[in-house]
Amino acid sequence: MTTLLGAHAEVDDHLEALRIRGHDVIVVTAGVDKATTLDAFARALDLPTWFGHNWDALADALRDYDGPEGRSARLGRPVELVVDHAKTLRDTDSHTWSTLLDVLDEVEHERDDLTVTVVAR
Repeated sequence: MTTLLGAHAEVDDHLEALRIRGHDVIVVTAGVDKATTLDAFARALDLPTWFGHNWDALADALRDYDGPEGRSARLGRPVELVVDHAKTLRDTDSHTWSTLLDVLDEVEHERDDLTVTVVAR
């Protein structure tokens, strides 16, 4: 289940606890709309050139994501995907916000080595 943290949550403590538990923490800074959010995922995750900048492509890319430079899969480390600064997206583009949460939740349920935190600050 996706963890949602608000503006006043102890985000740094949460992320440090994940790192201490051995997670590879990947931070994606949310955009203000669908296009900028998908671009942010492509950059932060260094997605392959075939990434199609649509929701299905994001889901496929996340299903296949092995962590930074494939390290997580090689070392058996879980990945914590953190979507940070998501408040603007939530407040200005509710359709993209809800679709993003649906995609992240779907992929998180399919993978036992990937968890998601969304920070709406």
